[in-house]
Amino acid sequence: MNEIKKTAVVTGASQGVGREISLILAEKGWNVVVVARSVDKLSALKKDILQDFSDCKVYECPCDLSASDGPDKVLDFCKNNSLTVDLLINNAGSGLFGESVELGDSVLPMLNLNVTALTRMCSLFGKEMKTRGSGSILNIGSIAGNQPSSYFASYAATKSYVFNYSLALRHELGRYGVNVTLVQPGYIRTSFDNGCGITSEKYKKFSYNNGMTAKAVAKCAVKSVLKKRAYVRAGLRNKLIAFFCGLLPKNFLAWVMAKSVWSMTKESLTKSN
Repeated sequence: MNEIKKTAVVTGASQGVGREISLILAEKGWNVVVVARSVDKLSALKKDILQDFSDCKVYECPCDLSASDGPDKVLDFCKNNSLTVDLLINNAGSGLFGESVELGDSVLPMLNLNVTALTRMCSLFGKEMKTRGSGSILNIGSIAGNQPSSYFASYAATKSYVFNYSLALRHELGRYGVNVTLVQPGYIRTSFDNGCGITSEKYKKFSYNNGMTAKAVAKCAVKSVLKKRAYVRAGLRNKLIAFFCGLLPKNFLAWVMAKSVWSMTKESLTKSN
């Protein structure tokens, strides 16, 4: 008798950490539903997975999760394909850099994606897992969510939400046999900085030198959720940073963060005003 393979939904799967997570899960024998906006990148990912893991089933689900009906479309896609989702990975997210009062309403799509879409995905798929009495949810947060981060104020606040929401949800769903895991990376060597609108080469160099590869973060994330950990800071450097920052008064920490980012980006910030 053939063993029934488990199925995972991976959002933000077209590049970076999401792409690497999809590859790792396929290698471990999972079927994957890959979700992202780019049809071409999803097709390329499917081709790469099937080239190395031909027994894996890959379902492409092109979708903009920042749209109000995005999460519902993903759920409908899974139902239409008769898929039971054993693992939901909320990796999709975006950032925005700049002075908060200058960014204005441009932060709203990010808030929708990082907070509303993630919450809705957890609600929709978590309810099915609760009814079934099994399943896991992995939310990708950020160590930025552990402290106020000037010039990334809204982004960091969304990741603070993800941190607290994930831990609370873990204890709500745990009694029904459903696991929730949070992973907090720090800097990652991806296109995130460019996507945020950062132009400072000094900051980008700092970010790269202190960053982990997407593959390393993905390995940590998959390992953590399969072991049903509560939350994990990816990488020793980030564990140490989180520990020592936790010892500092929040207002002092906010001042340090503001001074640090300003020193690296003041030229680009001044030009944008």
